[in-house]
Amino acid sequence: MSPILHQPFWCEENIWHLAQNPTTAANERVVLVIAGAEAEVACWHQKAGIDGNPVLWDYHVVLATRTDGWRIWDLDGRLGHPVSARTWLQTTFPHPELVPARYQPRFAVIAADDYVRRFGSDRSHMRGPDGLWLQTPPPWDEIAGHGMTLKDVIGEARRGLGLADLGAKLS
Repeated sequence: MSPILHQPFWCEENIWHLAQNPTTAANERVVLVIAGAEAEVACWHQKAGIDGNPVLWDYHVVLATRTDGWRIWDLDGRLGHPVSARTWLQTTFPHPELVPARYQPRFAVIAADDYVRRFGSDRSHMRGPDGLWLQTPPPWDEIAGHGMTLKDVIGEARRGLGLADLGAKLS
């Protein structure tokens, strides 16, 4: 297994690297960008949170791979990786009926090769008003990209699939 690059709070870059990792590259792969319908998205079982309580992410990005079924690589989750899509969906979004509509997950499904080829980030979203980093940046260079920004994929997620539709797509 090739080493997996991971920097906490930089899921979009972690997944960009993971999609190219030999561990996943031989499989069918899609990147899932997750955003709340109107605001943050509530995700349970995240390393950044207290177990049993959700983390409200501005957005979240994971990789789905398919061999004998869909499996999710959530490098910021506590479930390990990869886990079955069904387990990940039921555990990360356990009580959709209790979550206010604005925090309900919406998903953009992007072909991993397209994400790798086009996605780029100048990391400006991780700087505060004073210009200081909100979270320690990754040790690797910024991802240059060609026409797909973080703002673009978050917008696509907000207009994308709901939880039930994604569950059906990954079953």
